[in-house]
Amino acid sequence: MNRGTKLGFEDMWVSKVSELIGSSPAGFEEAAHSVVERAHRTLRGITGIEVLEKRVKVEDGRILEYRVRLRLVFDMAPETEMHW
Repeated sequence: MNRGTKLGFEDMWVSKVSELIGSSPAGFEEAAHSVVERAHRTLRGITGIEVLEKRVKVEDGRILEYRVRLRLVFDMAPETEMHW
């Protein structure tokens, strides 16, 4: 697919960024996997992930939950027709 061919710019595209939070009792990696797996159900074309924050929930001296905040980057659906 050639992005931006309507405008004559072959290297142009549009991406969107979303921040999502996920958790797991097993660890940070599992928490991140849960975010990506869930996001993939509705977001197509995920091209990048940035870990913004890691936290843990502690109770009685024990870690109960690992939490991650991720920034997901995904390509927008290709434009099929200009409406303006």
